[in-house]
Amino acid sequence: MKSNSDFVQRQFKFHPDELSLKPLKAQVGGHVYMKILNDQYVCKPLNERELQFYQNIPKNLADHVPAFQGTLVVGNREETGKERRGSSSSRGSSREYLVLENLTKDYKKPCVLDLKMGTRMYGDFATDSKRKSQRKKSTKSTSAKLGVRFCGSQRFSVSNNSFEMFDKYVGRNADETELRKLLEQFFTHGCSLRKDVINNVLGEICRMKKSLLDLEEYRFYSSSILIIYEGLLKEEKSDSQHFSDAENSMDCENFKMEAFGSGSLESTKYRKDEVSSCTVTMKMIDFANISFPSVDSEQFRHEGPDRGFLMGLDNLYEILESMLEEGDCTS
Repeated sequence: MKSNSDFVQRQFKFHPDELSLKPLKAQVGGHVYMKILNDQYVCKPLNERELQFYQNIPKNLADHVPAFQGTLVVGNREETGKERRGSSSSRGSSREYLVLENLTKDYKKPCVLDLKMGTRMYGDFATDSKRKSQRKKSTKSTSAKLGVRFCGSQRFSVSNNSFEMFDKYVGRNADETELRKLLEQFFTHGCSLRKDVINNVLGEICRMKKSLLDLEEYRFYSSSILIIYEGLLKEEKSDSQHFSDAENSMDCENFKMEAFGSGSLESTKYRKDEVSSCTVTMKMIDFANISFPSVDSEQFRHEGPDRGFLMGLDNLYEILESMLEEGDCTS
């Protein structure tokens, strides 16, 4: 018999005994703690603004964000409603989550990079103190100048047969040179720069930029892009003695163009002929501070595309392209 205490809205309905919600051990950025649902989906604590965004994703942005699956409520539905209205008597008795696709589900050894995009990190409703603190962070890091900041990574080390991880605090004080070194390290596998992966990322940047240029009034404040590639090469995948299923995916215990110009994709320099069949995932994530037309459009109205985010894409493109040209090897 199904219980009312644990349920998933939309596509999801589970018997309580079938509901498995575990900590997401591979989270490399962000400040909210996410979970894995039944080893298939990512659960993120529900934010109303982010939920509205996922429920109203514009068509040309759908391919650039994780697929939205619905919402999960753990607890009592009525108590959850009281919590939203601010009732202290029911606070903490239930939890709500956004249910999103697990972007690393098909990876054996996912190398994951979180890059905070844009020059402004606070939403339209941020307090004065929040605005002040976020401006300070942007100025001290590469956000203010480049529109992109390192926000965490994990990379599979072939030599150590384990994951190496850097948290978001590394990027807060990193200058341009240090940002480049962090990117070089992330895209280096063994002692070789993964040019195939970088070329795929350059292509994804071009496609994402084209979509954002056509997106009026949206502002992706404090959003990130997540870049994922396979850290286990084909020749290593055949050696099943070294890698078990228990180490796979996100539950691995070892996880500790001119700026906003009109240049077309045909004029970009990324080497399309060198883009291999290697799998690379690049998605926009984190929309708790987003501003878009259907939300508060009368009080806060922004014209044109998000130039801060676009500037970040342009500068990321330039850095990655220069890495290809120089062919650096950092480890």
